[in-house]
Amino acid sequence: MALYMDAFAKGTSEQYVDEAALGSYIESLLNKGVGLVAVEDEKILGALLSCSLVFDEYVTSAITENFAIEKCVYVAEMMVAEHVRGKGIGRQLLTAFLESTETKQYSDAFIRVWDKNVGAIALYQKMGFVPYTTIEQTKRKADGGETFVMQKIYLHKKMN
Repeated sequence: MALYMDAFAKGTSEQYVDEAALGSYIESLLNKGVGLVAVEDEKILGALLSCSLVFDEYVTSAITENFAIEKCVYVAEMMVAEHVRGKGIGRQLLTAFLESTETKQYSDAFIRVWDKNVGAIALYQKMGFVPYTTIEQTKRKADGGETFVMQKIYLHKKMN
């Protein structure tokens, strides 16, 4: 949870995070899918959480009408601690994930990212993901008051 808070809540989004709901969300992802963690000196530097695209509550008809979502893996969360970004940890996590035996059962992979997260988008595109469709999500600001709209991009990659 601390990594999530560091990666998202304190980042450029400054979005409000309900810690109790976050704990339940992370636990449900781990129960449904796979998690990879990058660790150095007993500190978590990054994590990737994935599951079948069937479990993504925001998946759009643009995807469900063109893919058998039960054969699609979804990278639900990709987090790298702010102080180690740009050092290849995200690439290592994503590479290990895409090459893992857990992904061999899937024909396609999807990942969803905020359109303002240009670093992540660049990484995903270097790793072979291409923008496929977008959604809008309304989020609450960190102060818990006002809301803002995030444009999210679903990126797609055909699995080997």
